[in-house]
Amino acid sequence: MRTRGEPVCSRALNTVRTPSAIRSIVLLALASVLVVGAAVLSYRSAVNVRDTAAEATSAQRVQQEARTVLGLVTDAETGQRGYLLTGNAAYLQPYERAVVALPETIERVRSATRGRPEQQRRVDDLQVMLGQKLAELKATVVVRRRGDVDAALGIVRTGEGQALMDRIREGVGALVDDASRELDQRREETVRATRQASHVTIGALVLAIAATSVALVMIVAEVRGRERERAARAQQLAREELAERLAAIVESSDDAIVGKDLEGTITSWNPGAERIFGYPAREAIGRPITLIIPSDRLAEEDLVLARLRRGERTDHFDTIRQTKDGRLIDVSVAVSPIRNAGGTVTGASKIARDITERKRAEAELKQLYETLEERVAERTQQLAEINAELDAFGYTVSHDLRAPLRAMDGFAKALAEDYGDTLGPRGRDYAGRIVQAAQRMDLLIQDLLAYSRLSREELRPQPLDLGDVVRDALQTLEADIRARSASIDVVEPLGPVMAHRETLRNVLTNLLSNAIKFVTPGIGPRVRVWSESRDRVARLWVEDNGIGIDPRYQAGIFRVFERLHGVEVYPGTGIGLAIVRRGTERMGGRAGVQSTAGAGARFWIELPAARR
Repeated sequence: MRTRGEPVCSRALNTVRTPSAIRSIVLLALASVLVVGAAVLSYRSAVNVRDTAAEATSAQRVQQEARTVLGLVTDAETGQRGYLLTGNAAYLQPYERAVVALPETIERVRSATRGRPEQQRRVDDLQVMLGQKLAELKATVVVRRRGDVDAALGIVRTGEGQALMDRIREGVGALVDDASRELDQRREETVRATRQASHVTIGALVLAIAATSVALVMIVAEVRGRERERAARAQQLAREELAERLAAIVESSDDAIVGKDLEGTITSWNPGAERIFGYPAREAIGRPITLIIPSDRLAEEDLVLARLRRGERTDHFDTIRQTKDGRLIDVSVAVSPIRNAGGTVTGASKIARDITERKRAEAELKQLYETLEERVAERTQQLAEINAELDAFGYTVSHDLRAPLRAMDGFAKALAEDYGDTLGPRGRDYAGRIVQAAQRMDLLIQDLLAYSRLSREELRPQPLDLGDVVRDALQTLEADIRARSASIDVVEPLGPVMAHRETLRNVLTNLLSNAIKFVTPGIGPRVRVWSESRDRVARLWVEDNGIGIDPRYQAGIFRVFERLHGVEVYPGTGIGLAIVRRGTERMGGRAGVQSTAGAGARFWIELPAARR
């Protein structure tokens, strides 16, 4: 039902749409744009670092392949001279290998310099000189094979071969120098781009914080202005109009508006107060205001009541209040005195706004600003480490090796089965060695691919029981355990962790496989598995009675291809412990070892503990 006071109330509410409020909205929008811009700049910086690292890798390939070319032609010349002097054809092996390998190597150099015209020209010149050098070497070898030693040495004494070799060295040196300069340039570009992105991002965040702060100040000023305007209009309106208007505001406000007398007893409680503090009006009215004040904030209420008795208002201040379910929330509070017709203060009206989310956002923004440079540096270091590992992996598995290995394995087995009698004992032995080598190489490639996948795949940790995963790993190794008569003691329960099941199973399989493999011949493997929890972290131990590890080598055994013993003594690929560390780190944990030579080893992994 409309009343005579409603048009006045509408005019009062329309005053909220002020230029100051619009400016506050614009500033908050600007802050959001700056934060998004900072995120975009950080992403572009990461992309630039990745692209620059790829170009640096290409320059490193040029250096390596160019040095390989020089090494091959040097070996060829050394073999030629040995043959010319001795006539022994065995000296020609380096020469013959170089003749076969040089064309492929020079093509790899050409591929690595694609897109660089100057370096491509150097490769063309180098290829011509290599052809001339090989022709000169071949000519002397042909003459020596005819038995004419003097004629062959005469060709060498002309000095043309030495001059060609000097030019080849210069050509290779120029390629290496070009690649070194490019590598240095890429490193400088990476550092410069990272630094520039950091500065711009930090600047954008500073501006965003400044814009947000200014907007908040303007909003607070706007709210205070509204309160003053309401007070001024209240003095001009009749008691009935004012009561009706204030009642409408109180009922529709999202803020908590609470009335209390001078003794601190609650006299009114609006829907906003019900929503923020959780008490319905029937439970709150008539009870002391300390109902929503934590014990360590009671002194605030005494000060507010003292000001009220003097007729003073308490403007907005941030504090802590307690809800019905015991939660502590951040609120912004304003308290105004209520006067009767004679001007005597009879109570107070308190407005409380829930600012918990605002406080949380301010804290997160501050933390982001404080840790941004550290996070950028940490991410850059991580990218560098990943690129280095991918480089090592790329050189090893740059082509599809598994298909020819399977063919080699199949043909060798067929040869032994179908022509075993014709081959004889030695032939069958050779065929068996080919099968073993092919299988060993296939296992190596599988481990490399597994290690590479750990660097690329997205892992989604979930609560897992360590005991279940350990049993899965032991089931995988059941044949090896029986063959070695190993004793495995698992101390249950091992407890729950947050992990990726397949990755954790792979990690535990490698640890347990090493524990039963690296023992002194003639001694039965004894393995003990147990766990311990502390500070929300679960540590799993795998202890063995094996040969142990000298502390000097413990830091390196978690790297790819790091082996302390030959394959003929302890078979393996040298990748298992690298998979252990990488897999554990990808799941948010760590891996390590405690050991001394000859006294067994205690490997451990740490993972976030899951709630039971």
